[in-house]
Amino acid sequence: MTAVIRVAFDPELGWGPLSVRWEAIALAVIVGAAVLLWVRMLSRGPDPVRLEDALFVLLGIVPGAVVVGRLVHGLAYADAYVADPLALMDLTRGSLSLLGAVVGGALSGAYVCRLLGLGVERWADGAAIPLLVAIGAGKVALLLGGGGLGGPSDLPWALAFDGAGPWIAADPGTPAHPASLYEGLLTLIGIPLIARFAQSPGRTGTGTVFLAAFAWWLGARAVAGLSWRDESILGLLGAEQLAALIALGLVLLLGAAGPVRWWWLRSSTS
Repeated sequence: MTAVIRVAFDPELGWGPLSVRWEAIALAVIVGAAVLLWVRMLSRGPDPVRLEDALFVLLGIVPGAVVVGRLVHGLAYADAYVADPLALMDLTRGSLSLLGAVVGGALSGAYVCRLLGLGVERWADGAAIPLLVAIGAGKVALLLGGGGLGGPSDLPWALAFDGAGPWIAADPGTPAHPASLYEGLLTLIGIPLIARFAQSPGRTGTGTVFLAAFAWWLGARAVAGLSWRDESILGLLGAEQLAALIALGLVLLLGAAGPVRWWWLRSSTS
């Protein structure tokens, strides 16, 4: 197979004895921009958002993202952990499931909102577009480190990384689908659609805007997953794809039930 697109660059920025990977820099900028956008979205309306509240909610997102992201990763790759379940506690082995991290972070962040007496639905809807920005742009940024490659491909846009690297991909020199680019672009395309959806009367502040954004990303992830190199467990679906489709089904059921009522997280002052 011959890739039409072959790239070679130094994935690390050297500064004296220090070196930083380009994708790490890009991800830091993207996450920072998404957080600022989230705070700005929440600042719209008569109720100003206090910076300390936003920081507490952000801190609350982290443990849920790590714990659930790790658990879902363990379930998706159970065969690798069944012999040594305690290895799941070692964060240097394997990684986090992005789907699990988003779900866990959303739940723990919502719980912190409840503890602070904030309107969970409003804060969730404010995170809808920032979530798509962070995931979409973050997926594209993985290419700066030679990551995000899917299964081998001989398509004209198949991608391969030459040079010493070090690259994220295990086999960077083999032409492959730019899977993270697929997912990133599909996710970003949803931003204007979700923004228009949010302008519909009675949408914002009900939690349905966040669910719509989450559903869009789940669909984009399931489609992009067709290009992954993961082992199939059900037809063409890998474990992460199957989890995304199950989550998508649950989100659609919630959306069909009408405006979301976060009764299990509702505070007396929200």
